Amino acid sequence: MKDLIRKLTLLGTLFLLQSLPGAAQLMVDRAAGFDDIPTAQSGLRSAIDDSQIYSLSASSLVDSDTLDPDDNIPDDFANGAKSHPALYLQPEVPAPVDTRFHWRLATRESLLFTGVMHAFNLTTEAGTRDTLNGPWFKNYTRSVSELRGWSDSDRFMAPYVGHTIEGSVFGYIERRNDPKYKNVQWGDGRDYFVSLLRSMAFSAVWHTQWKIGPISEASIGNVMLHASPGFITLTDTPTLGTVEMMGEDAADRYLLMGLENRTANRPLIILARSFLNPGRAFANIMAFQVPWHRETRPGVFGQNFILRKELLQDYKRTGEKPFEFAPRTSPDSGATRVYPREAAIELTAFPYYQSFLGGGSCVGGGGSGAARVNPKWQVLAELTGCLIMHMPASNQSGDSLFYGGGARWTPLASRRISPYAQMLIGGAKVSHETDNMALEKQLLNEWNDGNGILPHYPKRSDWSVEFSKNGPSVAIGGGVDFVVTRPFAWRILELQYTHTWISDVGDTRPQNGLRIATSAVLRIGTW
Repeated sequence: MKDLIRKLTLLGTLFLLQSLPGAAQLMVDRAAGFDDIPTAQSGLRSAIDDSQIYSLSASSLVDSDTLDPDDNIPDDFANGAKSHPALYLQPEVPAPVDTRFHWRLATRESLLFTGVMHAFNLTTEAGTRDTLNGPWFKNYTRSVSELRGWSDSDRFMAPYVGHTIEGSVFGYIERRNDPKYKNVQWGDGRDYFVSLLRSMAFSAVWHTQWKIGPISEASIGNVMLHASPGFITLTDTPTLGTVEMMGEDAADRYLLMGLENRTANRPLIILARSFLNPGRAFANIMAFQVPWHRETRPGVFGQNFILRKELLQDYKRTGEKPFEFAPRTSPDSGATRVYPREAAIELTAFPYYQSFLGGGSCVGGGGSGAARVNPKWQVLAELTGCLIMHMPASNQSGDSLFYGGGARWTPLASRRISPYAQMLIGGAKVSHETDNMALEKQLLNEWNDGNGILPHYPKRSDWSVEFSKNGPSVAIGGGVDFVVTRPFAWRILELQYTHTWISDVGDTRPQNGLRIATSAVLRIGTW
């Protein structure tokens, strides 16, 4: 009975506080010394013996096992006392978690980035400006139809540095508009690599648009009508861009975070964040944010700067670092999930060497994708291109393109070392081109960046003669994979015999060939 009296006294006190809000506020302010009433009320509630209150409902405040049957308790009191606000607090409904990808914002930022690249080309290249005068649709379709081979005649910096950063920019645009993975960092395990896959797919789509889409280099600039029309960047931009993202994320965690744990120097942090993370910095600009913005750490101005200085002072005093990596908690991290050892999907990028057994050889690269049908079989598609070597004269060039699909047998796909055999059926296109270098120089001088006697920027067809042949082709072979870790494997060796039903193209006899390749394999569905 004493226990009941004590609880009823507590309930009466809460009723009194509710009926006299001014007095309640005065009592709370004086007792707790808080400026903020909700905070003070929280402090008052915490001061009450928690063992006596297990929830905010009256039914739990009253111990039914100790009540006398003759006690007169109102029905609404026993059922939760909704008519007594002091005893019943409506639980706060959590805001819905935003996990849907922001397509509109991502598209807007990608279009802005595409526009910036076009603006740069139009500003710095007289030839690109001149192509705006021609029949747009005709030149666009002709430009796309010229796509072939591997090389695009650019030097090392453009395809392997410039396009790599471009791929990372599109990748970071995807990440910043993907609420589910927006804050992933290097070291977040499966979530991090899933985020990379999504970024790579997004980057591949947008770079393909940049290369051959309706607002592309092919449509605005007719690039393939004026330069070597290789598709190297269609392969290396999204793949190397993903590698660039990994490098930037590792630098952000180990170098930049380490720097920010030692200094609050604003110019130094701004420069380091911007230049060590160029892809992320440019993606921030496309979202109208400062280049050095970070989702996981505070800024460098205003109250953030004051906070940084205080954290650094605490670090010197206590040894506790201001910024440390905290592994992300995945939504399904608490559940035990078993992943198959056989990859559901495999994506590869590879260099290769091909020898045409009748005469000629070429060096290039390509990519493939495979989907698993069952533990021992996959269906796959492949696209490769290479530059033919050892041409008879320096003004002659050639290239070979293969496209096809087929099946792959993987009897030991669950093992660390996995041999395989495959067959692909598709087509091959072999081209031969002879350039008149003196005529090219003469035409460019006559055009003189639009200031000469030639009315338009000369096309390759004005000073080059090209012929090509296209026909059915098959590739049969196999190789062996070494699984480095669940997400990645190294295709140590792939050896294939190729046969093409086309006649000679110049001095190249492509009917029979032998191809040797090594690949990096991304294994999806095993982690």
